[in-house]
Amino acid sequence: MAIQRRAGLLPIATALIVLRLSTPAPAVAGETTLTVGVKQNMSATLLTPDGKGPYPGILLLHTSSGLKPADIEYGQHLVQQGYVVLVPAFMDAYGITLASRQATFTTDAEPIYADLVAALDTLQHQPQVAGSKLGAIGFSNGGYFAMWLAGTNKVQAGVSYYGALTGAATDKDLSRFRAVFNKNSAPVLVMHGSSDSTVPVAAANRMSAILAAAGSPHEVQIYDGAGHSFERLPGAESAAADAWQHTLAFFAKYLK
Repeated sequence: MAIQRRAGLLPIATALIVLRLSTPAPAVAGETTLTVGVKQNMSATLLTPDGKGPYPGILLLHTSSGLKPADIEYGQHLVQQGYVVLVPAFMDAYGITLASRQATFTTDAEPIYADLVAALDTLQHQPQVAGSKLGAIGFSNGGYFAMWLAGTNKVQAGVSYYGALTGAATDKDLSRFRAVFNKNSAPVLVMHGSSDSTVPVAAANRMSAILAAAGSPHEVQIYDGAGHSFERLPGAESAAADAWQHTLAFFAKYLK
């Protein structure tokens, strides 16, 4: 089932009230550095709640700028909502920078995907994680891989924030997603700003059409006036608050 909505944003005050009225959040008890991947050469940060669990596990995937404090901070917020979060530095493992980011979608795409599948296996076997209750969330570059993992049922739910769905213009037709999504794929939540100048909103609309044609369960949120990185930059606080609420509701629906 597809749900698409435009503009209907939660005011920040409303979002904060909702958070305060929710179940008391577990504290972030642990922050550990692991090595993950097929060759165990990818550094990752494991964030864990204060409790035995079991909790669902979420793989959090960064932008083309590489792993940043904002990614760890977002992961910490998820931990406070009762998730174990693994944040791999997947570009660093391949020596990829912002300038060479296209390699993540072309020459190194399949190896990175295999490493992320291996990272999910590591996450699944953490003592606090609830078995197969796994999700993926990605930002820009990471949104591409979160969608790919969901399309191939490596996770039970995938979330894309302003995903680089065209692979930095290496696949404008979104052929990879056309190939992997079907009616049995995991549900996905696609969120994008209408004023995104890095990844035009047309990519999200094209993704929505592909998912609808494939019969894949999905939700799409287009935020009027929001640009790229809207949840971590000033000027789109309402979109960020609404996206956070949708993320929590989506993961709660499919992972809890």
